[in-house]
Amino acid sequence: MLDVMGEDYIRTARAKGLGERRVIYRHGLRAAITPVLTQFGIDVGTLLGGAIVTENVFGLPGLGQLVTSSLEKQDLPTIIGLVLLASAFVVVANMVVDVLYSVLDARVRLS
Repeated sequence: MLDVMGEDYIRTARAKGLGERRVIYRHGLRAAITPVLTQFGIDVGTLLGGAIVTENVFGLPGLGQLVTSSLEKQDLPTIIGLVLLASAFVVVANMVVDVLYSVLDARVRLS
């Protein structure tokens, strides 16, 4: 946020007479939130992998336990289904991030 607030378009918005609150929220925050969204999209895959590990460590029933038991039994259809489900979560999260980019940053357009 500190880097964004020193940009030329922020200075221009202030020079045009916009209020400080509007400059921060409308111009500064919208540009500064983009890297946060990028990290969110990357973290979705890590979150799913962390859930698998957590379920195995604490013995909780769920996808993690199903993955472990399927790998031990070499149940190929179940493993394929779980990999497809995990990859679908990552793809959907990245699509949501891309749509949010176009909402937050006026320079990005969906086409």
